Amino acid sequence: MSARARFATGAGTLAAAAVYLVTTTTRAGLIYYLPTRHSWTFDPPSGVIAMDWFARSNATLLAGALVLGLAWRFAPSNERRLARTAGGLWALAATLLGWGAAYTVMWLVSRI
Repeated sequence: MSARARFATGAGTLAAAAVYLVTTTTRAGLIYYLPTRHSWTFDPPSGVIAMDWFARSNATLLAGALVLGLAWRFAPSNERRLARTAGGLWALAATLLGWGAAYTVMWLVSRI
């Protein structure tokens, strides 16, 4: 894999991880699906099962794809600098994904 590809995929993964972490830890204005009512809403009523998975997944994928494309298009031409930066992007992305996963697990455990 070229340094440019590692840089672009690292930037896209970092963007996706950041969006996932933010939408997981904050009350972002996501659209919720109510499976028992077969409807969508921005403000789910209490006592009803509401899923924000669709909105969170689409926001995460969109951010990752957009930043990947931008990073590929506007990547610096210095191969050595790209390779060095790509490693840092991947490390930060892995850290954010780990935080997001840990937060999700802790939230689920606290609901038991």
